Amino acid sequence: MKMPKSRTKSKIALLAIFACPFVVSAQTSAPTSPVKKQEASNVARVPDFSGAWAIPGGASYDPSDPRGNTLEKLPMTPWALEKLRAARPGFGANATFEAVNDPVQKFCDPPGVTRMWMYPWNFSFIQTPDVVYILYEWMGFWRPVALNRKHPKSPDSTWMGDSIGWYEGDNFVVDTVGFNDKTWIDQVGHPHSDQLHLIERFRHMDHDTLEISVSFEDPKAYTAPFTAKRIFKRSFAPLEVTLCSMTEMQNFDDEVMKTTTGAPKK
Repeated sequence: MKMPKSRTKSKIALLAIFACPFVVSAQTSAPTSPVKKQEASNVARVPDFSGAWAIPGGASYDPSDPRGNTLEKLPMTPWALEKLRAARPGFGANATFEAVNDPVQKFCDPPGVTRMWMYPWNFSFIQTPDVVYILYEWMGFWRPVALNRKHPKSPDSTWMGDSIGWYEGDNFVVDTVGFNDKTWIDQVGHPHSDQLHLIERFRHMDHDTLEISVSFEDPKAYTAPFTAKRIFKRSFAPLEVTLCSMTEMQNFDDEVMKTTTGAPKK
């Protein structure tokens, strides 16, 4: 049976997620989030992040275990540890095709901000004076990052949170709060709560290499903050329409998962 192009691409990308580890480092102090409005004198120094960027595969944000070969090493609270142990992901040390409860794989739910940096598709920026838009090829998601306001005092809890940003020299800094607790931070099932506070820092390493440093602070889920870095390469392929389809996910379950876990037909 010849598979549709979109389903074939999705399966290839899922298998590629572990292809490239990423660089991580520990952080000993909580990330800071000064609310800054870009000054007129700094406008000329705004870094240009235009173009498409390719995301390599990834597994875990654990600084000691980026491939997710072992779990429970992050400084988790009992609440988070219980959540992790209940997760049945398709990747990492607890990978399984049976009774998977990955909300993306099972329901096509949004992956969330940090997990988006692990799906091997492209992304791009649209930079305007008031808002920077981050466009993701995977699922067709986009994030507005406001440059001229503060967070609401009581932000609604959403899948992608409320993002504000500013430029610091050659860095673009994104501060995000207001998440719900329905997503995982990575592919292996590490959870987060609605208290998650993210700081993402983007910078050019060279013309064709972009680095993002992601700092996590979530007192309900983790007893200490931590930071991980990811490296992206410039892509010369245009962004395509890549959607998560419940029909395709069900076909993948029927054709791959069930045939792998079930007894072979006689």
